[in-house]
Amino acid sequence: MKDDQPYKKYIYWLTREEERLLRSDLSDQGIKLKSARGIVCAPLDKINRITSVAPEVWDETCARQGSWYRVSEKNGLYLIVSSFELEGWINKKSAVITESDFVPPRKAGPEEKADLLQEAMRRNQVPDEWKLVADREKATYLRWAKKLGSNVGDYDFLYLSHTANHANFLNPRFFLRENDEIVPYSIDISAHLCSCCVELFRVLGSQNNRTLVAPCPGAVIFARLRQDHYLLVESSK
Repeated sequence: MKDDQPYKKYIYWLTREEERLLRSDLSDQGIKLKSARGIVCAPLDKINRITSVAPEVWDETCARQGSWYRVSEKNGLYLIVSSFELEGWINKKSAVITESDFVPPRKAGPEEKADLLQEAMRRNQVPDEWKLVADREKATYLRWAKKLGSNVGDYDFLYLSHTANHANFLNPRFFLRENDEIVPYSIDISAHLCSCCVELFRVLGSQNNRTLVAPCPGAVIFARLRQDHYLLVESSK
């Protein structure tokens, strides 16, 4: 995709056999289906034309974050992130991601984040593995937050923000209402978010036809998404 073209990504979820068939079909057309390595967000980079994310990639660099995928109905499926629409695969298309000029009317405060977290915990929606954060990872997220301009020095603040943001896509409290439709959105700045991939790829939030997702530090760093710039995720179902 050329830099002067609007940002657009098509999201598909396939079985192992379907992924093999797609890979063969694309090869016959002279198109290479790239295989993601280490992180799941790199395919979101505008320069990546089409990428397959195997289930095991969710177990690699961001294994704790991948716990949301592993407890979802998408566990075991291959994620395809493409800059062009795949002919013949419309029934497997999950969503389309485009840039948005959305500016949130407000962000969540500490008490509202705590309420979102408690609601998700009460419903047993938070994976056990997500709750186990190594000290090294805490330091990484504090460093990334600083890199993105935040002066937060307390990982507990970040953990609350990370978890509450995911919870808002499960049990929306921060959302737009358009034509009787709820459109959840990310509740804080990019520096205070984590694993936006689970919203962008509709591991979370798939019950809503549209969501508005701000990139997390990982997506800003590894996929070159624009900090604090919301993406619109629209269901294809």
